[in-house]
Amino acid sequence: MLAINQEAFDRPETLKLASGQQLGRLRHFDHGDGYSPDGGVNGGIVAPKRFHIPAGTTLVRFGGSPWRDARPFVPKVASGEWWLDWPNYRTVERYADKLGESVAYAIRHLCAVPDDWSDMSFLIQGVTRSPLLAYTGEGRAAVTKSATIDPRSPGKPRLDQLFIPGLSSPDLRKRAILIRGQTFLDPAMSKAGALATKRADDAMRARLRAAVPGR
Repeated sequence: MLAINQEAFDRPETLKLASGQQLGRLRHFDHGDGYSPDGGVNGGIVAPKRFHIPAGTTLVRFGGSPWRDARPFVPKVASGEWWLDWPNYRTVERYADKLGESVAYAIRHLCAVPDDWSDMSFLIQGVTRSPLLAYTGEGRAAVTKSATIDPRSPGKPRLDQLFIPGLSSPDLRKRAILIRGQTFLDPAMSKAGALATKRADDAMRARLRAAVPGR
């Protein structure tokens, strides 16, 4: 069955974007939205490979804070190209457990998403309605003023990301993916040590509640 995003996949710029070439794309910064410089390579996939995503595939994607745009936020996040299939998302969870950190922290470091690019405060889960074409492969290091994140540095598991073009079209997106779940996260959860801090805070609250008569 023909992938419904075949036309978008075949565009010359699609492979360039999947490879991390910066083509003047809109980025979100603390001081406001702005376009990245044209030209250089930053992030993206090393040696992207064509990949067929069958209908019925579970996909996961993280997004940033909802206050940056007045449009409905779930469609905005779902319009992005970068996703993980379920087996690779489970790799993220296992890495988070190994580190004792949050999933948001693990995905930031395995998918090379610097703080400058996203605060990782929103997660959506969906299932493909129709076959899709994507590029897949390991992520390339991302470099910003605040940090350098290399997803292939020693000690990190292999993670294959998906770059799915064409989802910015509302009509195509509606036919491509059914969103089945969404979760807001505290932006601080993508920081090192945040999970331990939250657990300590939850334990403190539980102790306080237990000490209140009648509760």
